[in-house]
Amino acid sequence: MAIANYFYNETTRKYVALFGTLFNQLKIERKDNAGNLVQSMIVPISYAPFQKVLARVAQDPDLLNSRTQSIRLPRMSFEITSLLYDPVRKVNSTTKIRKSSAESSGSRAFQYAPVPYNIDFSLYIMTKYQEDATKIMEQIIPFFTPDWTASVKMIADMDPLDIPIILNSVTTEDLYEGDFETRQSILYTLNFTLKGYYFGPEKKKKVIKFIDIGIATGTLANTAPEERITIQPGLDSNGDPVYELGETATATAEITLGQVSAINITDDGQIYNANNVIIVDISSPSTVDAVISSLITGTSISAINVDTGGGYYSSVPAITINEPDSPVTTATASVVTGTGGAIDSFTVTESGTYYNSATVTIPDPPAKSPYIKFGDDALYFDADTDEVLIHTMATNLITAGQGFAVEFWIYPEEVPASGVHNVIHWNTTTMRIEIEPDSEIVYRPNFNSPPIRCTPEVLNLDQWNHVRLEHFGGTARWLINGVVDLGGNAPQGFILGGGIEVIAGQRGATPAFKGAIDNVIITQITGLTAVGSYTVPTTAQTGSDFTGNFEKEIATATVQVADGVVTGLTVVASGANYNANTIITITDPNGTPADFQASATAVLTDGTVTAVNITNPGKFYLTANTTIDPAAAITATASATVSPSGDISAINITNPGAGYSTAPTVTIAAPASANTVPYQQVEFDDDWGIITIIEDI
Repeated sequence: MAIANYFYNETTRKYVALFGTLFNQLKIERKDNAGNLVQSMIVPISYAPFQKVLARVAQDPDLLNSRTQSIRLPRMSFEITSLLYDPVRKVNSTTKIRKSSAESSGSRAFQYAPVPYNIDFSLYIMTKYQEDATKIMEQIIPFFTPDWTASVKMIADMDPLDIPIILNSVTTEDLYEGDFETRQSILYTLNFTLKGYYFGPEKKKKVIKFIDIGIATGTLANTAPEERITIQPGLDSNGDPVYELGETATATAEITLGQVSAINITDDGQIYNANNVIIVDISSPSTVDAVISSLITGTSISAINVDTGGGYYSSVPAITINEPDSPVTTATASVVTGTGGAIDSFTVTESGTYYNSATVTIPDPPAKSPYIKFGDDALYFDADTDEVLIHTMATNLITAGQGFAVEFWIYPEEVPASGVHNVIHWNTTTMRIEIEPDSEIVYRPNFNSPPIRCTPEVLNLDQWNHVRLEHFGGTARWLINGVVDLGGNAPQGFILGGGIEVIAGQRGATPAFKGAIDNVIITQITGLTAVGSYTVPTTAQTGSDFTGNFEKEIATATVQVADGVVTGLTVVASGANYNANTIITITDPNGTPADFQASATAVLTDGTVTAVNITNPGKFYLTANTTIDPAAAITATASATVSPSGDISAINITNPGAGYSTAPTVTIAAPASANTVPYQQVEFDDDWGIITIIEDI
């Protein structure tokens, strides 16, 4: 170029060598299924586009008979893809950077401030197998976070420079093409940016190491110097060391979206020592925090409002909601009973809280009788008004040529003073079995027929008696405690049809007896039992038509839970002999306040919280305390670069920080309190003996 003499600092070559050196010793190992090492190899790397490498891989191994095999994978290559000027790192173009040592010729070399350039590199990883590619990748990625800094001496006799190399992106591509036998090539592309500098030509100026000054009297033309003063840099005229106080550098910061984007040097200072760490302090950010409030509808959080959006959030803040403060309560319910003490339904009296699921425990029904013949219950009558339906006929029981038998155990506690006590009757006729004042049991086939008595056998009070009544043809017969009574004539002019109810206890105005009955059996018969041929059963009997043993029937139910509360109970088995005072038990709550705690996420737009979305409304809230994390205030950091001349040549941002609303204050530590004055560069003007000091080196 016409504007400068030829020079070549080999800058690009050094950057290429630096980048390639980072990856030139990567290796992969291959192991068998038992974990034994079978192969270890260094992955070759070259400076070339990947297309050229892959073309070389795919070439004919016998081409021109000059080689016996083609290049094999895995391999790596890299290339420069672009150079882009970086104005952020620009410093004053007239700033001089002097070399750290004087040359033997008596001259001092310097260069003007370098030009910052971002050099983009692409690193290509080419493998045949995906596993090989990942082995190489995992040896590279962990060291870039996202940058890795190398210290490089770019110019001889100058201090090394910190050169950051930033990993920008990673892409992958499968280059498999052609038929089944065609080689597969897996390509990973890693894109990097090297933040480098380009230096101009080296310039030189002579250094005056000694100054000899003559002090003349009279005129300059004809008077010889009468006194001479010799000055050596670093020493005064008396030979004592000369010291000079340094000057503190200053700088200002710029922010973009809450981060420090640039630091501009306003005064580069003087007499800084490049071997010392120069402290660059950046003030902490002053952020604006968001403020939110919540709305409770029912027991759930229905809305979270953004009262103040805040600002300078660098990441989505967390929303914290307290656990619900509603008390933990146990659900309760009561029973609704129907015919025979069956549980028809339940009524939830207290829905409870914090239920995930629940079960219900229903106790056994209370025994109907204090006296039990078989099993665990009997039918007991303790009042004159007791009446219990024990069976409904599904079909005709008595037809032409047939009869029936009623058999049961009875425990009478008293006999009527007058009249009769009803034991069993049929609702559509006057057929009934009764007890008379003399403890005799009688059978009335219909309203107009005389009673058929059991003579001479009578019932024993306060103990169990076995009773069997047979009605066949025109005869009715009693069997009391195993004794067969011949009975008497009984009309047969009736037929029992379906739907006829068999009832124990009170009949109309006739009171029920006091006592218990058990094991009632109604069966069809085809004849009467012969005298002396019947034995009282010792166990509970069953009949082909009806058997009533009056055992306890235990109810069961399931519990419905929704949103943490008991909403209802469903009858599975209704049971029998229950009453409205039956106490059921629902399990205690099996959840905790944490199980029903609400949650939400914030929406961030340009560093400001613009909305809060409820992800779980929660349950059982009486009050809700919702808070949002404060803006993430991260203090920026920076480091200074000292030129050989002792001034601050650059300030590098090592962490841009976050949450800045105004430009922070940048403070640069002062240089050492005193430094020895270096050599001075001077020039003479045309008048003899007059010296002008140009600048310190």
